[in-house]
Formats: sequence, structure tokens, C-alpha cells
Amino acid sequence: MLRSMTAYGRAALSVPLGHFVVELSSVNRRHLEIICHCPAELLSFDVDLKKWIAAAVSRGALNVKLFVQLTKASVVSMKPNLVLARQLKDAWDAISQDLELPKENGFKLEMLADVEQIILQESDVSIKEELRDVLHQLFHQALEQLIIMKDVEGMALWEDISEHLEIIHTVIKEIELIAPETVKRLHNKLRERLEEAVPGCLENEERILREICIYTEKADISEELARLKSHLDQFRNLIDDTEVRVGKTLDFIVQEMNREINTIGSKSSELKISQHVITVKTALDRIREQIQNVE
Repeated sequence: MLRSMTAYGRAALSVPLGHFVVELSSVNRRHLEIICHCPAELLSFDVDLKKWIAAAVSRGALNVKLFVQLTKASVVSMKPNLVLARQLKDAWDAISQDLELPKENGFKLEMLADVEQIILQESDVSIKEELRDVLHQLFHQALEQLIIMKDVEGMALWEDISEHLEIIHTVIKEIELIAPETVKRLHNKLRERLEEAVPGCLENEERILREICIYTEKADISEELARLKSHLDQFRNLIDDTEVRVGKTLDFIVQEMNREINTIGSKSSELKISQHVITVKTALDRIREQIQNVE
């Protein structure tokens, strides 16, 4: 069954390590795009979060908001880079000595304030693994909620699309009934006009008869109708396949159906068929609009 790209999922978890909340919101996008808003201490889990999401969602723009209040300890610890600090002090002392500066103009601790890498962050491995397990559980719950809403929205999409597919199916059957008579009438009409313009030509000119047949064959829409019916069956079969996310494929099939109905419209001069073509194109436009939200 269809699955919508528009959905929302939320989960909250309180454990000895802290309180965690994640919100997932998904909207239309041609490909999968994940944007994570995480606290600085959890940025190292960005790859894990995206991997968990990608395993459950195939496309759409997914916005992730993660909130955390750690109570046990921080995932990182801050340690001074003493080697770099000593090197900087030695360098300043050398400059001061070479320039014969007063002692008070020598090295001062505040000189290290803006030095990059003077304070190093080190991960606490045990806490990091504990955090990963908590986050995995949290995202599992949020993704379950997201998928439930996707399926509910997908059902609504399917109901609307199904109505328009039925319209197309009914109209195709009506065109199939009209089409043979249309070609026959066109053939007879051409014969009558030629006979009026040049009396006796039809009996004397076999080539003219062949030309009439070729012209009427060009107006034949049986092949286009067969392909249109085949696309319709393929569309339904894909929707019934619950193992595959089919949004992109359905969009392509609708394009092909549009191509066939446009050809039918250009080939036929029959008023009833032209009216049916408009009905089918209107239904296809509605289906295409809905498919833009199918995962």
C-alpha cells in the first residue's frame, strides 16, 4: 500500500543517563534528505542517526530535533593540551628574551585563551556506548510513530488515487467501444469525398484506395489504448506491492499514460473521444498531484 512522505513522529525517554526527546517531521522531497538539529555533545552520533532513519524511510525531507538533559555525566571530557601550552610558553619566553623585554611583558596565561586545540575533547567510551543504545531506542520509537502516520496518510492518498484510476478505466472501455466505428466512418467518409471530387476514381485507382487505408490506419488508436491499459495494470500492481516504495516509479508511469492519451487525442477527430481524452487527462493530473507525496 502507498506510504505518504508527510508525517510526524515523537518519542521521549527518561533513563538514569538523562531525559531525551526527539521529534521527526517529514515533507515532500524527490530524494531522501535528513537535517539533524542535535546538542553539541551528541554531534558525534550524527552518522548513526541518519543511518537509522535511512533504514526506515526511502525519500522525503526529514527534519530531526533532538533534545537532551544529561544527569549522569557528559559524553565528553575537557583536557588541556599541555604539550602545546609548553611550546607556546617557550616561544613567548624566547621572543621576550631576544627582545630584552621586561619580565611583566613576558608570557601570560590569558595568551592561550584564543589558541585552537589548547583544550582537547575526549570521549568517554563507556558513556558514549550507553548513549548510543538510548538514542537507538528513542529513534526506534519515533520512527514507529512516523511510519504509522505515513501509512494512514498513504491510505487517504490511495483512496483518492483509486477513484481517479477507476474513472480512467471506465473511460478507456468507452473509447474502445467508439474507436472501431470511428475508423470505419473515417474510411467511408474519405471514399465518399474522393468519389464526389473525381467520379469513378475509386474503381480505377487502386493506389488511392491504398492511401485511404494508410490514412485511416494512422488514425487507429488501438495500440495506444493497449499501452494505456497496460500502464494502468502496472500502476495497480505496484501499489499492491507492500515491499517496495514506489513513488518515483508511479510518477514515471503517469507520465507514460499522459503520453498515450495525448497521442489518442491528436489522432482522433471524434468529438466523443476528445471529450473522453479531457476526462482522462484531468484524472491523471489529479493522480500526479497526489503521487508527489508518495514515498
